[in-house]
Formats: sequence, structure tokens, C-alpha cells
Amino acid sequence: MIKQQFLLVVIIFLGINIIGQNSFEYIISSPNYEWGYSAFEGDEYYYVLGFIDSSDEALPKAVICRLSDENDLITYEISKEDTSSMFFFGTKITNGNLLIVGAVSDTNSSEHLRNLYICEMTTELEIISEKYNYFIPVGYDFLMIFDMVIDQDNHIVLAGNLENYEGTTGNCLLLVKFDMEGNLLNFNYIESIYFDGIYRADLMVKQDGSGYYYFGGGSYEWVELNNDLEYITGGYYIDPPHYIGNPVSTKYLPNTNLAFVSQSDYGSSYYDIHLQVFTNEFDCIFDTVLMEEGRQCPAILKGIDYVDPENIWVVAHNDWVAPTGIEIYKIYLFDSQFNVKGSKYYGGDTRYDFYHLLATQDGGCLLTGNIKQEQGTMLRDIFIKKVMPDDILTGDDEKVFSDLKDVFVYPNPFKDKIYFKTGRKNLTFTLYNSNGQIVNKSDIAANRINEINTSGLSKGYYIYSITNSNGKAIDGGKLLKK
Repeated sequence: MIKQQFLLVVIIFLGINIIGQNSFEYIISSPNYEWGYSAFEGDEYYYVLGFIDSSDEALPKAVICRLSDENDLITYEISKEDTSSMFFFGTKITNGNLLIVGAVSDTNSSEHLRNLYICEMTTELEIISEKYNYFIPVGYDFLMIFDMVIDQDNHIVLAGNLENYEGTTGNCLLLVKFDMEGNLLNFNYIESIYFDGIYRADLMVKQDGSGYYYFGGGSYEWVELNNDLEYITGGYYIDPPHYIGNPVSTKYLPNTNLAFVSQSDYGSSYYDIHLQVFTNEFDCIFDTVLMEEGRQCPAILKGIDYVDPENIWVVAHNDWVAPTGIEIYKIYLFDSQFNVKGSKYYGGDTRYDFYHLLATQDGGCLLTGNIKQEQGTMLRDIFIKKVMPDDILTGDDEKVFSDLKDVFVYPNPFKDKIYFKTGRKNLTFTLYNSNGQIVNKSDIAANRINEINTSGLSKGYYIYSITNSNGKAIDGGKLLKK
């Protein structure tokens, strides 16, 4: 049996910023490499999970941060010599305690995570019980967990992958099921050339309770699994597809339709944020691209969430493939029909990567991720930010960056209408056809959704321009009519 010690860790909190009522941000910094992975909400506190990687020992140690709207935060980490550990996901359980899912190494390898670790904690972060599960099959040496869902039987289901030390294994999706006491119920691993266990994919419980969907795991854009974690079928249905290999997040809407946020694969807008809505039969009924400068990426593990369906949250940061070192990120707020209610830029001072977006019970949004400690290094600090709807819907006159336009134009592709919205005043929208002729010119009313009728326009590409009262173009882009 592997024994662990949990110690209270002294952490430097840099840049604590209480933004407004129930809004805040934290930078959790030390000389080590920190990583914020996911978050969940309890009755009184929020909990952020991840690891701290000591530069001296070069072994990651699991970390949990407890914080609230009242500007109080404590952090605990696992500390054991020659052992790696990491916390992946957690949830509140019926007795008021916390159930935490992680992994630890063992004597066969101090570096690789080989045992699935489940512990029950009090809200004071005191461990009550621990369970270790080793089920790695022959040919594999260690595991990683990328997603967690709670199904209709109140069982926890994990999706991840298996690898070997040499890195020679093929595609392998790991699936694990256990109860709320941390007892292992079932596990399975599926080897396929069409999909893999990757951190960019998303696991979903089917609404009829008959099993699970696994989206975005490879060239098979969807995989169907039964309640025994067995493969049923899979295929390609997202048309046009997301950009294969980049993050996909999904969320059921109250009407049982399924919302997707991913990266676009349209020829005119590679790497932009792609929003789609599908029926239960996988018919696409909504399809738009949020076009911005640079390569945009949703939060890697979970990029869309809501508690109130009239406040659907999406976050986009600059794609990690092509970082400049100083990036912006943008938070969007939509209603239940995916009309944009507001959006706002943040950042611009360092490198931001988001792994998890959590809609909170008070209507807000909690972001978990990382920022670069300093330029020229690979060191990261944990970054936690909470915003409320008013943070996004107001304050447009106090722009974070004066050179950013913050005019939202959608959908793209469009059919019968184009919508646009901004908090800025005295702007004009102009739409040109491929020959450079003006086909529509409209003043933009600030702080409301504007629309133009495009039913009479031919299919094809169009160019739009946003100009200010001086006639200066401050924004523009390409739109496609289908």
C-alpha cells in the first residue's frame, strides 16, 4: 500500500484582484512549475485541482486549492519522497465531503502515474479515506485521465488513455467506472486506429441513460459506448467538421439538443472558435464561427458550461501551437438561442492557457488554467479567474486594450440574417460582395443585437467592414453565405 502525506503548503499569491462582487482572480506562484487542471463547486467553496512540479525533484505533486468569494484561499499538496502524484477531477458527495480523483506513481516508476487514486476529503481538506487501483494491462505502463462525468446511477465515469515507457503503443481509450465511495465498478480499454484517449476530447452521458458518447477523439468524431463501457459504434457526423486534433467541448441544452464548441475547419477561418447545435439525431440546426485575429482555442478540457441557460459561458484563448508570449483571451456570454449577450477581452500581458471552464451556481464563470511565470522560461503558475455576467455586459467604455475592436459579427456561415453587437457607439457596418460592391450599410446601435436581412444575397463570400464616426476601419473580415 502506498502511503501519502498531505501538507499545508506555503504559496505566494501574486496579483490577487478582487474585481467586483463575486469576481476575483488569483495567481498561485512558487519557484516550482504549477498546473491548474480542473475545478468544481461545493456548498461554500470552489476547489481547483492540479499539480506542482518541483524543479529540484522533477516529480509532480498533486495540489488542491480551496477558495471562495470572500478572498480566502488555502492550498494543500501531496508530499512523498520519490513519488509523483496529480489530482484530475473532484465532486461534492452527499455527506458534504469531497471525492477527489487522481493518480500516483509506485516503486516500479517514480516518474509515471501507474495507480488510479481516489480519496475522500472534508471541506477542510483532511483525508478520510484513500483507495488505490492498479489495472494496467500487459503492454502498457502508465495512465492519464482527461475527463469525468457522473451518470444517471450516480456513478463516476472517467476517460483517459494508457501508454508505455517507450511511447510505442497505439491509440488506446481508457474507461473507468466507480461509485461515490471510490469503489471500482468496471474498467475497459479500447484500441482503435480511429480514436484515442486524448485530453482534447469530451465524454458525455447519453440523455436516455443507455450509455455514453465520446466526442473528438480522432478521425472518428463520435464514439458510442454502452453502460458496460463497451464500444457500440462510431463515425463522422459533424459537417462541416471541427479541426481534428484540437479541443472539443459539449453540453446538453435544456431542450435536449447538444451544443458543441471546437475549432473551425472552414477554409476561410481555420483555428477560430466554432459553435454548433445538434439534435438528438445529430442534425445540425445551428452553425457559426467566432472570427478573431490569430489562432483561437476553447478551454482544453471544458470550454462551454452554464447553470442558467440564458447565460451560456464560452472562453477562448490563443492557440498553444503558435504562442507569441503575450496573448489575450476572450470570454463570451450567450443566451439559450446562442445569441451573443456580450463578450470581453482580457490579458495582453503574458501567456494564458485555460484548461477548464465552470459555470457557478451564482451565475458566474470560474476559469482554471496557467500563465507563464516569466518570459523565456517554460515555468507556469496556476491562474484562477471568476467573472460575473455584469463584468461582461458592462464596462465597455473602459476597454482592456484600446486597439481591440470588440465588435461581434455572427453567424458565419450565414443564411438569411447577419447579427452584430458591440458596446461601442457611433459605428457603421458595411457589407461588400466579391466584386467590392456595397450590398448593405447600416449604423450599429450600441449595447443591443443588430440584424440585417440577407435572404436576397447570392451564396458565396462577402467582406464586412466596421468603421467609426471618422470613417476609419477598426474591424473587418470575411463571411460565407451558404
